[in-house]
Amino acid sequence: MRRQFHWILIAAATAVAALPPILSDAQPLPSPNPPATPGNGELTITLQGLEARLLPVAVPAFRGAGGDALAAVVSNDLRLSALFRVLDARSFTADLDAEGLNINAPSWLGVGATAVVKAQVTGSGDATRVELKVWEPGSPAAPRLTRTYGPGNTRSLAHRIANDLILLYTRTAGVFGTRIAFARRTGAGRKQIFSVDCDGENLAQISAGRRLNFTPAWGPGGIYFSSQTPDGFLALFRQGRSEPVLRADGLVMGAAFGGGRMAVVLTRDGNSEIYVGSPDGTGLRRLTNDPGADITPVWSPDGSKIAFVSDRSGGPQVYVMDAGGGGQRRVSFQGTYNTGPSWAPDSQTLAYAGRGGGAADIFTVNLAGGAARRLTEGQGNNTDPTYSPDGRMIAFSSSRGGIFLMNQDGLNQQRILPGVAEGLRWEPR
Repeated sequence: MRRQFHWILIAAATAVAALPPILSDAQPLPSPNPPATPGNGELTITLQGLEARLLPVAVPAFRGAGGDALAAVVSNDLRLSALFRVLDARSFTADLDAEGLNINAPSWLGVGATAVVKAQVTGSGDATRVELKVWEPGSPAAPRLTRTYGPGNTRSLAHRIANDLILLYTRTAGVFGTRIAFARRTGAGRKQIFSVDCDGENLAQISAGRRLNFTPAWGPGGIYFSSQTPDGFLALFRQGRSEPVLRADGLVMGAAFGGGRMAVVLTRDGNSEIYVGSPDGTGLRRLTNDPGADITPVWSPDGSKIAFVSDRSGGPQVYVMDAGGGGQRRVSFQGTYNTGPSWAPDSQTLAYAGRGGGAADIFTVNLAGGAARRLTEGQGNNTDPTYSPDGRMIAFSSSRGGIFLMNQDGLNQQRILPGVAEGLRWEPR
């Protein structure tokens, strides 16, 4: 297994293979039923029955030109959040024209709405403005929330509204408007870096001019990635710059950033090891020193730890070490091939992709408890998890055909972007 793992590392530079492999045996999504846990804030979530646990919210078409499109983005954000059940507009019985931005409470109580989102849109393009009122039909004396937005474009204002609604009912704002970076094959022997809004819109290519690009990471000034040089090695680049941030003997296998520092994998002595230094590539100091391959470092949000993958125990497993390189310990034990760690905001929980002879699935493990929890099963191959900045959602790649989102319990799995994607990394907030 160790020789195979080293071969995969070398093959990444020539696009012969990728780590971890993603198969194409797409399978239908079954009804999720993982263990129940409560939510937080004012909205109590039981996770017992996907529909019953969600806050029923009505989002009628907003008034004014462009109101339909803006309301549609808000509604989609709320669905993806796995916190709200957006009611079907065909069930509404209220006279929307007569109501304006107010509500006739009995009409909305009758369709089961706990909250009703009303808005008036004025202006257009980047000069769009929105007047928002959120009503609770059970307490209709005054709006629960009144706010104005703009000027701005339709999508940015819609994301701000959705994030404020999530804040209203959970006391923690949503993350819509942030982006996810990933790598994708664009042809024979070609792989590029892309980013996309976390609702699957505004796909953009980040890398350009080089055939093979890998391992995106968010850092100072944008997205960093490894790219193949003319001599066949990999150097570290940053979006918008033609010259490498870091070039070294051998391979530069991607980077991660945290606490004002950069962790990066180099093969200076023929073996992949993790180094830490400044984000500009200076002052590098070696943290790992093992005959096994050590790759894919990821900083904990509090900057105190680094998770990484190593085959020092025989097959790829997830390890954690202190930011200074001490205390290296294995934290994944279920399965023989565990890769792609991602930290939750608590700096105590890791998501990763694991395989034990069958399909790959997404797991989480708490460093204090140690027991792994499976979030996907019987749904094809699922890899490359990455936590949202608020920890409520996990994006991942699936052989079902694209990038999916789910909540931290594995529920509400929804595809946001079709097509193969590798090395997902969610933009920090």
